[in-house]
Amino acid sequence: MSTPALSIEALRIEPVVWRLREPLRSARGALTERSGLQVVLDDASGARGSGEALPLAAWGTESPGQMRVALEAAAPRLLGASGDLDALLDRVDRACTDAPAARCALDVALHDLAARRAGCSVAALLADAPRTRVPLNAVLGADDAAGTIDAALAACAAGFRTLKLKCGADPPAVDLARVRALREALGPEPRLRLDANGAWDERAAIALLERLAALDIELVEQPVAAGELDALARVAARSPVTVAADEALALPAGRDALARGELTRVAVLKPLLLGGLRAAARLARDARAAGVRCLVTTTFDGPLGTAAALQLAAAIADPELACGLATLDALDVAVPDVLRPRDGWLDLPGGPGLGLEAP
Repeated sequence: MSTPALSIEALRIEPVVWRLREPLRSARGALTERSGLQVVLDDASGARGSGEALPLAAWGTESPGQMRVALEAAAPRLLGASGDLDALLDRVDRACTDAPAARCALDVALHDLAARRAGCSVAALLADAPRTRVPLNAVLGADDAAGTIDAALAACAAGFRTLKLKCGADPPAVDLARVRALREALGPEPRLRLDANGAWDERAAIALLERLAALDIELVEQPVAAGELDALARVAARSPVTVAADEALALPAGRDALARGELTRVAVLKPLLLGGLRAAARLARDARAAGVRCLVTTTFDGPLGTAAALQLAAAIADPELACGLATLDALDVAVPDVLRPRDGWLDLPGGPGLGLEAP
């Protein structure tokens, strides 16, 4: 979809910090806080666009300090610049080559601004016929079996039909026992998927996945470390459970292998790790051409990041795969009504841009 010419008159950078209501335990430790930067762009027409990114250096982004440096270096390239959305995004890509979080914040703000100027949703800029509803998965932390079952039952009561269980913080035998107990407590429904966050080595991953197959697991995200691309491909080829690439896609070599159809058959796309919505949509297009199915998740983002991920999911996600967008309740933040899941779904907001009110 073509967009009106934009002319950037002002750029504002503001810090954002949110605590998690409860620490989220995973193979990468306990996540207790999400912090980063928000970007607000003003156009000569009076329109405004907003974006944010909350870096995760351990997952493949720059640090918060490096993100601010990159944003401040990019600002002169955008202030006073005019052009369509792609032309301005090209400027951002050149200015923030090694800073995916900074690229993401600016990319989301520019998409929000362009869509507001065009009077449409961001999803309509990313796809000709975006979906109006997106199915969601609930996230279960790496708690003990009893706590996991309690959280799962609450999620099912709230309408979620797909549950994602964090694994890898404990030995594989403990994870296997938790998954088995969860499946026995829930019965054949809902769908169960696991997220190992790269915790297992190749041998342990294959052995565990062979044992998990009897428990009807929908898929397992990133069973081995992000940098072990060959091992990930071998695990995916041998596993009786579908394997999805996640953190591996923060690496250019991982994205290239996925686009060639040589990595996994499912991809988890996170705007933060990929450098924004345009990069994620392009990777989804290439992945689909190689027979790879895509879903979208947040990185426990704030409202702006979650709204952006929803727009992306409506545009490019496989309609049969639930997306990981039901994460705002984990943060100590006021959740906009349009981002509150209903019966395990999120509807695409009716308003222009991201569907949130501009700050």
